Amino acid sequence: MTSSRRHAWIAAAAWTVLSILGIVLVAGIQVLPVIASREAEIENSAFILLTVLSVPVLMFVVVGLAYSALRFRANGDLEDGPPIHGSRGFQAVWLGVSFVLVIGLFGYGAVGLIDIRGAQVSDFEVQVRAEQWVWHFEYPSAGVKSKELHIPVGERVHLVINSDDVIHSFWVPAFGIKQDAVPGHPTQIYVTATVAGTYPGLCAELCGFGHTDMHLTVVVSERSALEDWLNHPPPPDDSQPPPDGSEPPR
Repeated sequence: MTSSRRHAWIAAAAWTVLSILGIVLVAGIQVLPVIASREAEIENSAFILLTVLSVPVLMFVVVGLAYSALRFRANGDLEDGPPIHGSRGFQAVWLGVSFVLVIGLFGYGAVGLIDIRGAQVSDFEVQVRAEQWVWHFEYPSAGVKSKELHIPVGERVHLVINSDDVIHSFWVPAFGIKQDAVPGHPTQIYVTATVAGTYPGLCAELCGFGHTDMHLTVVVSERSALEDWLNHPPPPDDSQPPPDGSEPPR
């Protein structure tokens, strides 16, 4: 075996071992801290796949650099090394693998995006309205308004999002959804919550001095509990000062 082939086999063996170890370490991780919706599950799976596929690429670069630096480092000789000629076979393999990865990931992402968007139908609808610096939620089927978002677990929910003033962004990390609220242009998003509970959300678009305080709360419950809440909603909260900054009447 020639010297160059021996170096190639050693580097390939190191790359294989490190790639397998890296894949084993990252294959079972949960990228999103909290997963409470079907959409978040799809996104977490996509993150894991991207991480797993990136490990061999990372190890290829790391092993190539580390092995070359350790094995072929200069020992005081400052003369130029021998010329290196390209390998058509290596180039063909490199381009082929890259092409398969790009097209494969594109197809996987397209399927996932279609799965997240799904059919434009829902079991429950909520009108979401943003203003500086508070969120309002209205339930057309019940004629109820609230400062918290209440939705049923296990059902597809349609959120229609509007803004009264500037661009805001509706973001619930546990659901893996984020949608801008654009003045004069209603936007929409669908979500299917899978775990009952209470989840925080916030505005993810800089919208003025009160941006950091523009939080929201999402309550996910069984349909029976939601119907009971809709039939006995809390009294309206009139403590919010009007948009012009004046004090509310006493």
